[in-house]
Parts: sequence; structure tokens; C-alpha cells
Amino acid sequence: MINLDGIIQRINEFPTLPTIYSNLMDVMVNPRSTAMDVADVISKDQASASKVLKAANSSIYGFQGRVTNISQAVMFLGFEEIKNLITALSIIDLFASIKTKNAINPINLWKHSIAVGTLARTIGKTAGVKEIENYFLAGILHDLGKLLFYKIIPESYAKVINYSIENKISAREAELKIIGTNHLIAGEILAEKWKLPLPIRNVIRYHSAGTISGKSDILVSCVHIANLTANLFGFGTDGKEIIQQPNKIAWDDLELPNNFFTSNMNKFQSEYEESVKLLLKNK
Repeated sequence: MINLDGIIQRINEFPTLPTIYSNLMDVMVNPRSTAMDVADVISKDQASASKVLKAANSSIYGFQGRVTNISQAVMFLGFEEIKNLITALSIIDLFASIKTKNAINPINLWKHSIAVGTLARTIGKTAGVKEIENYFLAGILHDLGKLLFYKIIPESYAKVINYSIENKISAREAELKIIGTNHLIAGEILAEKWKLPLPIRNVIRYHSAGTISGKSDILVSCVHIANLTANLFGFGTDGKEIIQQPNKIAWDDLELPNNFFTSNMNKFQSEYEESVKLLLKNK
């Protein structure tokens, strides 16, 4: 069995986020930085610049055909949304080389994660959240620990997936038995190494529970419900054979209207498909 100390050692050896991410953070923490300064950083990375433009002109953000350059994208989307988009793209690229023979294809896990991001943002808006920028990224990164396991211990994690399916138990239970820790803890440790914001780290650690130590948190609630919904709709897969009941505190916290999910199914499907096409192109 691999213990937590062994996992931590491998996380410490894990790559940092790409240069564009660190350069962008340096610019954004400077109160004198302008949209042009941010655009200059993004423009130096052709792949990221192309995806930012495509994102800005997608139905995801509602500016179709109006954004013709990176400076406009930064002004329309705002610093926080741009930062989150670059973060997502950077992390997806870091895990792009994962190849497994497991029951679960990592691409399908990414599709699931992207679905959780799109659903979490829509759920948050419907729940009346005003500052919604972190919701898409939080959903995308909620299963960061699973991606980490795929990357650093692929053979052991293949056993986890198979054991989980064969014994009809959660991935967390199988991880503890075979690896000695779970993806929630490992993902949080990697997020801390990368200095991701506390709300994102909380989602990574507590999205399965739906609350933070029994206390309500609106972002955690949104991702918790979005995660279950993505599984119910079959948007990608995170390897779960049995879908858990939602945490009542999380569900009640959102006060969603009746028939919210069934009446918005077409919207969920189109946003999910467009986001997957945008973020996973060439993957």
C-alpha cells in the first residue's frame, strides 16, 4: 500500500503550473496592471490566446462575434474570469499525457469535470450568487485528486477503479483501502502546492460531503449538486456506479425552483458540449 507520506513526496515532485499562469498572476496582483498588460501576457502564448478568443466568442459568455482581440476579451470577461480560464487550460495541459488502461478514460473524467463546471455556474446563478467567476473553475477542478492519481500512480489507481466497480463501493473507500489516502486529500494538497485560492481548495476537499465540516458553503453546495447531476445526466464519467443522495443541507441551501433540472436540460447539454469542444480540442 502507498501511504500518505509517499503521495505527499510525489506531489512535492509534481510540476508547477506553466509559465503563462505564473506570469499572469504576477501581473494581476499588481494594482497598476491594465487590461493591456494582461493581454500582453496571454498573447505571448499562442495556444492560450486562441482558446481565450474562442471562449470569449462562445455562447458560454454571450459575446458571440463581438470579441476580435485579447484586449477586448480581457475587458469583456474581466480579470477573474480570464485568470480562471487560463488556470483551467494550464491544468488540463499538465494532465494531457495521461494514458491508462483503466475502466475509466481520463478524457471522460475531464468531460465530467467540465460538465460539473458548467452546471455549478448555472446553479450558482439560479441560487442568486452575484460573484460567479470561481464556479466554473471550481467544478472543473473538483476531482483534481483523481487526475493526480491517474498521473503519478496509474497502476495502483487502475486497481482502485476496478475494486470500486467490482465491490460497488465509492472511489474514496477503494482509494483508502488500496492507496492509503483518498483523492479529496491528495487533491487539496496539490492545490495548496499550486497556491490555488481557498474556495477552490475547499471544493476539492469537501465536494463529496456537500458541506465543510457540517457547515453550509454555497460554492461547495453548488459543486456537490452539480457533481451528482452530471453523473445522473451521463455527462462524462467519474467512475461512480452508484450515485449518492444529495446532502440535504447543500440542497436546501440552494433553494432551486421546482423542475429546475428537467426544464433546463437542453441548456445544460449545449453548454456542456460547447465547453468540452473548447477546452478539450486536440485532447
